[in-house]
Amino acid sequence: MTLEEAHNIQRRELISLRAENKRLQKKISELNPDAEREAALSAENKKLRKQLDNLFPSKKQESLERHIRYLNQQIDLENRRHELARNNWKLTDKRCYDLEIENIGLKKQVESLKAENAALRHRAETAEAEVQMLNGTKKKLEKQLNTNFENSSLPSSALPFRKKVPNSRKPTGRKPGAQPGHKANTAAKLPATKDPVHLPIPAELINNPDVYPTGKTITKQLIDIRVIVDVQDFIADEYRNRITGSRSHAAFPNNLVNEVNYGPSVKALAFLLNNYYNVSIAKTQQCIADLTKGIVSLSAGTICNLSSSFSTATAEDRARIFSLLTHGDILYSDATVSNINGSRKAVILCTDGEHFLYQHLDHKGHDGLSKTPVQNYKGTLIHDHDKTYYSYGRDHQECLAHVLRYLVGAIENEPELKWHKQMHSLLQEMIHASKKHKASLSNERIQFFKNKYDTILELAAAEYDSHPPDVYIEGYKLQKRLRSYKDAHLFFLDHPDVDYTNNVCERGLRKFKRKQKQAVVLRSDQGGENICDALSIIETARSHNKNVFDVVESAFIK
Repeated sequence: MTLEEAHNIQRRELISLRAENKRLQKKISELNPDAEREAALSAENKKLRKQLDNLFPSKKQESLERHIRYLNQQIDLENRRHELARNNWKLTDKRCYDLEIENIGLKKQVESLKAENAALRHRAETAEAEVQMLNGTKKKLEKQLNTNFENSSLPSSALPFRKKVPNSRKPTGRKPGAQPGHKANTAAKLPATKDPVHLPIPAELINNPDVYPTGKTITKQLIDIRVIVDVQDFIADEYRNRITGSRSHAAFPNNLVNEVNYGPSVKALAFLLNNYYNVSIAKTQQCIADLTKGIVSLSAGTICNLSSSFSTATAEDRARIFSLLTHGDILYSDATVSNINGSRKAVILCTDGEHFLYQHLDHKGHDGLSKTPVQNYKGTLIHDHDKTYYSYGRDHQECLAHVLRYLVGAIENEPELKWHKQMHSLLQEMIHASKKHKASLSNERIQFFKNKYDTILELAAAEYDSHPPDVYIEGYKLQKRLRSYKDAHLFFLDHPDVDYTNNVCERGLRKFKRKQKQAVVLRSDQGGENICDALSIIETARSHNKNVFDVVESAFIK
């Protein structure tokens, strides 16, 4: 028990005793009139008793004093502890003050480091964004550098500097030409148009008794060409009416309009050189002048007008081709662009493999196709991945040559994936089987190809889930396209008469592109239409193994 607790106990007891004493005194005063005197005596008695207690302490007092001394000892011990704790508190407080000062400095340092860290984080994020942008730019540039006509739809004419064509064959060291046991491929001999030249017998053979004739002859031909200028005058006597003064003469043929006119052979040669063999007008003039030793010299205007004359003369032939293509079973179609005074126009080619129709139009899409045989066509359309064509025709086959090139591009740009390699091999296997077996390709084999096709596309979806496309997204788009247009890609499996590519249109449009490249820019829409009209007639004639010169010459005879 502490001193304070003991003091409180005593204080409460004293207050209680005082209260009890007052109560008893009041009661005594009520019962006894002499209570005041007794109270005084009692107080005196207490005072005396207190003095006696001071002179002779009682046992209780001694006990209390001992307790008080004990409490005083405890108080001294607690005071020492308090002083020690106070000293420790002062030391701790001083240490806390020093630590607080140090903490303030550390806080300032932390704030400075946080600001520096934020700046570094911002720089790191900026640098990371720049690195990602540069990586994306690097991938785009690498894709552009690696994009060519073998792995994209880019035409081969757009890459004049091509890599070396791979060739795994090794030189044999043998001389060129037919090898022993093989028939030589030599030029066929033609009927002679001149008297033969008999070579004289060498003198050393005549005077040699050991040599005798075998009866055989050796003949070698010299084939050459000559250009003969055939000029014919048409003369008509003129008559004058004495009364009216009018003049008249016999009617000249329809093709004789000017004083000097050119025949169909000269026109056909000039027309082919300029419109089909892509020779400029000036060089066409020079070529014909040189061939005729300067006798025939066509003007530039005459050569230019040959195109419109040929288009007019062959209008019915092109209308017949249009009708044949509209009612055919299979129709190939593709488009390219032309440059008319800096404006982009469209050239659409439709063909069934035997008849070709080039049309020079203002636009591609529905506006352009509405003027072609595609508009009312009800058969199978073979085309590239132009969604406009799906609004026409009954069935569709997309060009797999483009798909194979796109797969090669995906293989080069996504080496970590496998689906495009498998799809490339599968499509090649399908094409090989279709070529080899033709109509005998079994239904089980076809179903096997289709199931494997679906399995590879499932693999593609899984690979793109784990490797989302970032910069190069053509591969991702390709697998979605192969899934959405599966029937149009595999139509040729169930229909062996349908080609799996649209290469016939690609090769046909290349003829116009060469002319466009030679002309650089066409001056009018009519010029583009004339070129397309010429290609329609000439390519159709070539597909039927007709002599192109004869076909063009016959058009100028009309």
